[in-house]
Amino acid sequence: MKNAAAFLVILASLGCLLPGCGVAPEPGSPRIFSYTLDAQTREILEQLDLHSKMPGGSPLGRNFIGLFVPENFLPYEPFVLGLATESSIPTVLYLDAPWVHRYASANWLYELDRTGVFDAKKLIPAVAKAFSVKTAGAAGKIIDELMAVPNSIKGNILFFRQDLLDKYKKSPPGNWDELKAICREILPREKSLKFGFLFHVQNFVNDFYPIYWGFGGKIHDVHGDMIFLQAEMLSKAEEALKEIVGMQGTMAPGPGALKNFEGSATLRQAFLRGEALFMINWNTRLHDLKMLLASPEWQNQAAIKSLSQVGVAPIPSQSGRPKKYSNIGSFGWGINRFAVVDYAVMENAKKFINLVNSDRFQVLRAESAGEIPALQSALAQVKDQEVLRVYTIFSSPDVILQPRPKSRKFNNILEKNLLDALYGRTTPSGAIQAAANELRQISTWD
Repeated sequence: MKNAAAFLVILASLGCLLPGCGVAPEPGSPRIFSYTLDAQTREILEQLDLHSKMPGGSPLGRNFIGLFVPENFLPYEPFVLGLATESSIPTVLYLDAPWVHRYASANWLYELDRTGVFDAKKLIPAVAKAFSVKTAGAAGKIIDELMAVPNSIKGNILFFRQDLLDKYKKSPPGNWDELKAICREILPREKSLKFGFLFHVQNFVNDFYPIYWGFGGKIHDVHGDMIFLQAEMLSKAEEALKEIVGMQGTMAPGPGALKNFEGSATLRQAFLRGEALFMINWNTRLHDLKMLLASPEWQNQAAIKSLSQVGVAPIPSQSGRPKKYSNIGSFGWGINRFAVVDYAVMENAKKFINLVNSDRFQVLRAESAGEIPALQSALAQVKDQEVLRVYTIFSSPDVILQPRPKSRKFNNILEKNLLDALYGRTTPSGAIQAAANELRQISTWD
């Protein structure tokens, strides 16, 4: 929070030195409309070809100002202080799904659907649900209210060697027992394979959540109350972690080999070299694999020569559980509730959000980056078969998209203890119990 406070002081003191600042408001305009201008936002506006020729210019007119957010400040969520102190800067924020739930639970975000800013029915239902929170509607009825608008569907899925499963007449695994059985049969016969299954070492918790959910685990109940510390939920967490740790050294990298997968691109590179049969990764990595295959540097070292050799499927669940899960990694546009002081602000926010979530942009991102549009109308225009292939996972009635828990403290504590188990410093049971003991000491969640 100290870093966040320092950042907002910098914002105030720099004034017109910020990108988008230094231009006088249009005549007669009552107020300035601001939005967070991080690298992702800048890329969106640049791809829409809507920046003015002036450095830092806004596509929406001189009253719309982008407030620059340095990438190294993003882990501290610098705009949170502005919301907490009822600041009108910035008006619109680009938020990760769990941030949406955290800020909405603090009553910092403005409802988008019922106020007419954005019609939730325009979105793919699964992603609309992930960006909605339960609020009191008419007559006190609890409803799901859209709090941010995502422009893509991003979630983690299972990648596999389609060519090898075809060779041995295997179907994609629906549960972990099936995945292990496939590994036991194929690994000894394919000498190029070093691993049956790869997972992320950095931010392992993102991979762990859909595994845990697939064992019937939950962090919160339907009312949003924490239930992870209940004995049943802790038992399911132990089961899920034992499943992964139990594969280490035979099918998955053991503690000593994990250092080889601590880099950001190491999983997909190892997969492309033909070293792994299965891996968990974001759905957008299918496009990244395609880009690597087109790179001269990879054409000689890649064992995979075509995306036809790569299959995609939901992350397996526990045997006997049909529902599969994905940890949604999309960002969406939300509105600072305290900034909505009159009708003009809401109309400007509506104008901005509909611009950055346009069909044009989402179809462009599908074609150029392999992203799945969140808008139903944009998805209907997509021709890219790889995008449509991945979308069949998220559109399955058996697949549920969920954001990770909204508390940073919770995620950080669980991640730390999970890694202790993966690196062999403790047992899965010891790791979950240690996490539970630490979590019980937390009096206030962020």
